[in-house]
Parts: sequence; C-alpha cells; structure tokens
Amino acid sequence: MNRLKSYPVLQKEFSISKVHTEKGDDMFIYNTATRMKARPNEATFEFAQRCRGNKSVEEIISELSQMSGESPGKIQKDLSPLMKKMVNNNIIYFAPSPLHPPRPEPYEVDLRRRLPSIMLEITRHCNLQCKHCYSNSGTKREGELTYEEIKQLIDELAHTGVLNIVITGGEPLLHPHLFDILAQARSKPLSCMVFTNGTLITEEVVRQFKELGIVSVAISIDGATAETHDAFRGVKSFNRAVQAIKMLKEAGIPIRANVSVHKSISDEIVDVLRLLKKWGIDEHSIHPISYTGRSEGSDFTITPEEYEDILKQVKKYEISCGEAKKRLPYGPELINCGIGLSSLFIKSNGDVSPCPAFPDEISIGNIREVTVAEIWNNSEFLNKVRRMSASENDMCRECPHIKVCGGGCMADIYRRTGELGWGDPFECAYFTVYDDYDPYRYDKKFLSVEIR
Repeated sequence: MNRLKSYPVLQKEFSISKVHTEKGDDMFIYNTATRMKARPNEATFEFAQRCRGNKSVEEIISELSQMSGESPGKIQKDLSPLMKKMVNNNIIYFAPSPLHPPRPEPYEVDLRRRLPSIMLEITRHCNLQCKHCYSNSGTKREGELTYEEIKQLIDELAHTGVLNIVITGGEPLLHPHLFDILAQARSKPLSCMVFTNGTLITEEVVRQFKELGIVSVAISIDGATAETHDAFRGVKSFNRAVQAIKMLKEAGIPIRANVSVHKSISDEIVDVLRLLKKWGIDEHSIHPISYTGRSEGSDFTITPEEYEDILKQVKKYEISCGEAKKRLPYGPELINCGIGLSSLFIKSNGDVSPCPAFPDEISIGNIREVTVAEIWNNSEFLNKVRRMSASENDMCRECPHIKVCGGGCMADIYRRTGELGWGDPFECAYFTVYDDYDPYRYDKKFLSVEIR
C-alpha cells in the first residue's frame, strides 16, 4: 500500500483533545482502554487531530505545509518516524480508502484547567441498605435524570475534554439503561469504570462489560468473612460479591476492591488482604468509613488512632509479602486533597458536588441549569478552594508530606467542623505509618508519556 495515498486513522479506543487553560494548552492523546495518557507536542497534535480517516497522508502533508510554511518534503521527512512510532504503539492505522463516516473531530475547549474525570451517580436506587452508606442509597432521588438527559450529559462531558467517567450509584446495575449509558460513553470514547456492590453481577453482565471495554469494576469488600461483611451489607452479599469477583477475573476484567475500615474489620484486615491476593486483585483502597450518610453518629466508625494501628498491620503484611512499594520520586504536587483540580461528582438529580464525600448541602450547580464547563470555570466554591493551600495551616506547613498529602480530605474536615480546612487526622495517621513509601498513590501505568 502506498503510504502517501493511504488514510491514517486514530484507533477507536483513543481520544484526542486540547484544553486551552490559564497555564497554556493542555493536549492529550488518551488510550481509554488502558488509561495511558500521551502528551504530544504541537506538531504531533496537528498531525494526530487529522487522523480521522478522511484525508490521505499526502493531503495532510499539504495542509501542514501550508499552515507552517515548511516544504512538503520537510514535513514528510519529519512525519515518517512519527507515523512509524504511532503505528508501533497501536495509536493509528492506515486505511486504503476514506472512512465513511470519518472519526469525530477532536475536542477543543476553554477551561481554567482540564477536568479529566467525572463520577456520575446514575441512580440512588440500591438493592442493599448498607449501614455505612455515605449517600443513604436505597430509594431514588427525587427528579432523577432521564436516560436522554444522561446521554446529553455524556456528550457534553466529552466535548469538555473529560477523559474518564466513573459510573456509580446507588447500585448502577439497577438502572434500566446502564449498558446503553456505558455504550454511549465508550463511543466518545471515554474510559469507563463501574462501582458496584457486586450482588447483581451475572455472566451476562460480565459479557457486556467485556464487550464494552470497561476499564475496571470496583467492588466493596468489608470483611474477610461473610459474617463481618454481611453485618454491614446484608445476608448473602459477601458470597455474591465473591462470585462476581471470580466471574470478572475469569473474563480478564480488572477489579478494584474498596475496603471500608470499621471497628469489626480491625482484627481481619490482614485476612482481607490475603483474600484479595488469592483472588488476584492488585488494586485496592483501604479507607475509614466516612462520617456522613447512614454512618453519621454510628458506633462502628474508627478513630485516627485505630486507623493508624490498622495501617501498621497492613504495612507489616505488605513487607512480609515483598509488596511494599517505595514512593516514586515524581508525581503531582498537591495544594489540597484534589478538590477543584481534577474531578467532579454529579448526582442522579443533576446536582454537582466537589466530591461524593461532601454532604448534600454543598451543591455547586445543577446540570439542568448550567453546563459542567461553566460550573468548573465559575463556581465560587471551587475557585475559593483553588486559592487555598495546605501550606496556610501551621501543622501542615511543617509536615514533610505536605506535597503529596495536600492536607487530607477537605470534605471530612468540613463534616466535622463545618469549615473548609486542612489537617485531616486520618491522613496524618496514614503518613505516620507510610512515612518512607506509598503503596497507593503513583502508579506508573496512569502517568503520562511523551510523543514527539
């Protein structure tokens, strides 16, 4: 095939976007199947955004030559190694004839800063009544978004430069259009992760997750035994979650285990980790139960001191297994826990929150009344926290972990004090234990690489 006469096409799992931010253009070529981000330079972006299958290499060279003033020969010489690299990395392929229809145009938008991720609660309806549920899930919210509204929202998110969407609930598998919603998001394409209690997962659900290319499924595990787990989530919920994990694992779908730390789990935490290892789950989070929703005022939440003791058990186990990971010498420097910097939470009634840990009283807009981009750019609440820094707190300023901690969970501090601030005692407990390495934060597969 004559390469000059062929039509370069971005692979279907890749998205390309440019966000004009206050600090300059933020360009990404993003693999929605692996969550690998590539940061192209301007010349690479100009070529990549034309890889829609409707222009030949020869036509693209002519356009780039006219745009840059360089000769077609010089452009062709520069493009040859770039195209080879992009083919070898399975970013583009060459079609012998034009695509009909071509791939959509890349997304370009003006934002204060990129909004890479959205957590979307598609319903609050849930088949369980977990004692510690932060959102009081069970019944639907009043005025939940329709399927058509969710479809329009997904289109809007893609055009806003969003890369990843986390579908949650309630229990998302109770939504009658879950798979249509996921298909819509994947068609943009957006990477999709699903949070579920696991009890409704069947072979058919797994088949559709696999077919849609869901990047990960998160399942909650709240104990090493059915007795402990079911005491919080309901009879048989543990066995159903375990069965779901086995089916997902057999299908090759990545699984994340969300472990909620409570008083009953303190003596079982190492056994929980052994189970996760046995099941082949590499990604997990271990966090204390939030003081919100149905857990507020309960007697099963733990203190920062108890959390520290539990983390010491976790660390000892990791060291014994040779799984303790040294903190990598790179990663984003945080000015706070991440609020207003990288994500938003959209509730099933359209209300937008800085994150799911904030109480319902903290609403920064509703997508039925204003666009997500307008909320992200203009929210007084978000702009306030963006101006705040953990370095303003005396205790945090002197802490050696401030750059990776950011002062801890601002929502947790707000729930406890009624004010925005820093010095989350649970985060302090975390870094008291993990003072020399950090097993959860910087995973190389999520970091950006450069394409030149």
